[in-house]
Amino acid sequence: MHLLCWLILLTAAYPVWRAWQANRRTSLVQAVHWAMIAWAAWGIPLAMANRGSPAAMTAACYVALSLTGCAGVAMLGARRPGVTAWNFVVGALLAVDLLPLARSIFRGRPMDLETVHILCIAGTIAVAVLNYLPTRLAPATLLLLVGSTLVLDALLNDAHADRRRRHILEIGWLALACVPWVAYGSVRGQGSAASEFDRLWLDYRNRFGLVWAQRLREQFNRSATHAGWPVVLRWQGLRLLPGASLPDVEMQADIVDTLRALTKRFRREEDSSPTTEIADPAETTQSERK
Repeated sequence: MHLLCWLILLTAAYPVWRAWQANRRTSLVQAVHWAMIAWAAWGIPLAMANRGSPAAMTAACYVALSLTGCAGVAMLGARRPGVTAWNFVVGALLAVDLLPLARSIFRGRPMDLETVHILCIAGTIAVAVLNYLPTRLAPATLLLLVGSTLVLDALLNDAHADRRRRHILEIGWLALACVPWVAYGSVRGQGSAASEFDRLWLDYRNRFGLVWAQRLREQFNRSATHAGWPVVLRWQGLRLLPGASLPDVEMQADIVDTLRALTKRFRREEDSSPTTEIADPAETTQSERK
């Protein structure tokens, strides 16, 4: 089990690198950097599994869990301006999470985990889970939840004193090591959108998650209402209002341009848009079923 965890974690460097490449020109790059640090941190307890002391193992797992939660919170500041300054907020959160470790080092005693710190880590990881649960990354999100829960439970119940609980800890490691690959497979397996608008929207939704996507959806629907467009943006994509006819080409271009303008703060450069057609509702429904 330990060797399998190591193999999966090391090979996960590829999907992690692909995630950085895909988001390096967006405001998500800071959150990706935190995720990369968290991914590397999980290699420390794996390296100490058969050599380190129980106290050192507990500390290494706790630090990795803290960094994982920080990566989830980093998503909440992924908008310009202010995305770089948000790192100070995430850094402060990490400092609070690591207070038990600092106390144990200065006192020379095993780390004593208090309820407030456990709740803080669990809450930050829950932020990432809830943010991406309604997106294409839901399988990876659930795996993150399972793995983090198993590791945290093992730490609270002294996994090193019980062989069965040590096995549970290794299962948690395995689940967390698989998260990058499952996320990569989910993104690669998504079908093509029926229209250019839906392609832009679904790409944004799956990248930024529920918090930012819901806010952008509300902003676009207000703009559509003020402009008198016969469309509404749902979670699955753009839809015509009941009884409305398909907008003309000029209006379709304005609709797509509005979406691009709303996402401008999240990108460094605009994507090329060879088409700006809005899909027919029947075609969109058929695409969703596929």
